[in-house]
Amino acid sequence: MTPTQLRKLDRELSEFLDSMTEGMGRTERRRALGGYLTGLLLDGERKSIEPMAARLVEAPEQTEAMRQRLQQCVSGAAWDDSEMRRRLARQLECEPPGLEALVIDDTGLPKKGVHSVGVARQYSGTLGRTENCQVAVSLHVAGEKGSGCIAMQLYLPEEWTRSRKRCKAAGVASGVKFQKKWQIALSQLDDALAWGVRRHLVLADAGYGDAREFRDGVRERGLHYLMGVQGTHKVWPPGAKPRQPQRALGQNGRPRTSSGAVTHVTG
Repeated sequence: MTPTQLRKLDRELSEFLDSMTEGMGRTERRRALGGYLTGLLLDGERKSIEPMAARLVEAPEQTEAMRQRLQQCVSGAAWDDSEMRRRLARQLECEPPGLEALVIDDTGLPKKGVHSVGVARQYSGTLGRTENCQVAVSLHVAGEKGSGCIAMQLYLPEEWTRSRKRCKAAGVASGVKFQKKWQIALSQLDDALAWGVRRHLVLADAGYGDAREFRDGVRERGLHYLMGVQGTHKVWPPGAKPRQPQRALGQNGRPRTSSGAVTHVTG
């Protein structure tokens, strides 16, 4: 990138951050958040606070002070998560052209240890296998010319919610209860609609489409959907009255059933 392009990018990032955090605490805290986001965007594989702090300062002796500012910003300061997500959703809803879908998905984050919140051996579509990882449910607005994430919530497996000792050690609030992924997704849709996001078509893979409760919940919210389902589902056209085939007298084996498994459901 040219110096002019870098200056423009820096100005646009600052304007975006100001729009997301206006009125949320002191200027110093908001400036520290800007430093944290810059650290995430800079080159370097390690994105933990200490190596990012080293990349944000001009001299090594300034690293510790920067580390403390970043630590306070992300660990000690109380940010209004719901309000920031509302602002982001409203901005994304208005800016990218041609938005036409609300996309439900989940993302696997591989982990080595057992102490990170929500980590467990579980299936990750991102990794394509069962692995030791965290999984986060996300909601995106999308169209042919762009997309953006407006909600992301960590999925907490039931083995975690059954162990209050483990949750307390990881800093999970005592009131947090187990939720299936499709329940988290419905809550995210409720938030988006409350924020003024338009009623776009809902897209999801079979991990959500297989849950009839989720499909019904989407329709109850006045939304149409296109979702993947497993090929074992049976589908009949409206008005059909399927009946169990009768077993012929003396015939062995299982009775034949109607076929017609589909891979997508529309509502």
